[in-house]
Amino acid sequence: MRRLILSASFVTVSLLSASAARAYDDAGPQSAPVATDLPVAAPTPGPRPAPAVAPSPAPVAVAVDPDEDRTPVEATRAVDAPIAKDGPGDWAILHAGLKPELRTFAGVGTFALAGARTETFYGALSFAGVRNEVKRHYGVMQLTLGRNEARTFVGVAQVGLTENRAKSMIGVGQVSIAINRAKNMAGITQLGAYNRVGKFYGATQLGMYNRVDHSFVGLGQIAAYNRADEKFVGLGQAGVFNHARGHFSGLAQIGIVNATGRSLYSEHGTEAGDGFTGIAQIGVVSSTQGSFAGVAQIGAQALTMGDFNGLVQIGALGATADKFRGVAQIGLVGFSKESYGLQVGGGAIALEEHTGIQIGAGTYGKTLTGAQLGVINISDDVRGVQVGLVNHASRLRGVQIGLVNHAKEGGMLPWSTILNIGFDETGSDDTFAAPVAAKARRDRGLPIAR
Repeated sequence: MRRLILSASFVTVSLLSASAARAYDDAGPQSAPVATDLPVAAPTPGPRPAPAVAPSPAPVAVAVDPDEDRTPVEATRAVDAPIAKDGPGDWAILHAGLKPELRTFAGVGTFALAGARTETFYGALSFAGVRNEVKRHYGVMQLTLGRNEARTFVGVAQVGLTENRAKSMIGVGQVSIAINRAKNMAGITQLGAYNRVGKFYGATQLGMYNRVDHSFVGLGQIAAYNRADEKFVGLGQAGVFNHARGHFSGLAQIGIVNATGRSLYSEHGTEAGDGFTGIAQIGVVSSTQGSFAGVAQIGAQALTMGDFNGLVQIGALGATADKFRGVAQIGLVGFSKESYGLQVGGGAIALEEHTGIQIGAGTYGKTLTGAQLGVINISDDVRGVQVGLVNHASRLRGVQIGLVNHAKEGGMLPWSTILNIGFDETGSDDTFAAPVAAKARRDRGLPIAR
């Protein structure tokens, strides 16, 4: 029994020892991790960084809403990339849209709510709400509430609420409340507040402001201001201010101010500009920088800087010409360098020569062939009659009738009253002919005998 107990005790102790040893091995000391001097960043929460991508040749900057739960890459991907578009196409019969672009259209018409662009149009009507652009228009009408533009227009009309433009216009015309412009136009009319064209061949420009940069060939210009820069050929200009800066050929200029040539006023004897050929200039101021050839020049001021060839020149304040050849020059002052005809005014003045009759309060002609009738009559060389209160002649071949008559040479008496007669015994006809002959030789550039 004793042996049995000892044997059981020994087995029990052995089992307990084995269990303890195994437990020690499991919980025994292990090697610790090796410490390092490099700091290790603690991981931070956040989205995983986007993978690197190849740089785009045209990067697009994208604004990311900080409140929006999207990464910049996701936001960039959300932007629509540009999509290649087809060029303008061809269309037939009828086309409508918001802002159509067509290469060639042939049919009834095109209708655009906003703007339209067409390279070549064949049809009846091209309409756009705001802007109607056509390179080549062959049809009836270009219509818009805004602006019409055409490089070449062949048809009936451009009708625009605000503006019509054409480089080459062949048709009835351009009609607008505001502006019409063309480089070259062959048609009936430009009708608008402001009309301007390079060359005009047609009937009329009608508006508030009409201007032709080069030549006008047609019926006429009617506006508050009419202007033709190089030449005007037509019936006439009618308005407040009519200005043909080149030569005017037509019937008449009728307005407040009528002018031909570059400037309204210039000095006598300066280089003459283009003139007037027609019937009449009628206005408050009628001015011709060059020569006037017509029937009448009438105004408060009637001015011809070159030669006047016509019937009458009438200026309430003054009538002037470099050389006057006509029936009558009438004004408060009738003034010319040379005059042939009748001069009537408060003053009648011929700086060099007068052939005809001078009537006025005061008359002067350096060389007179004819008659002077006035209060005071003065001439260097008189071949004719002087009738007035005071008559003066440096050389007299004729008659002086007046209260005081003075003739330095040729008179019966140097001073006389009532009547003086001059026979020019000192030089006969040569005395009077010499100044005229000398002037003629001087005008031809010939030497003057002394």
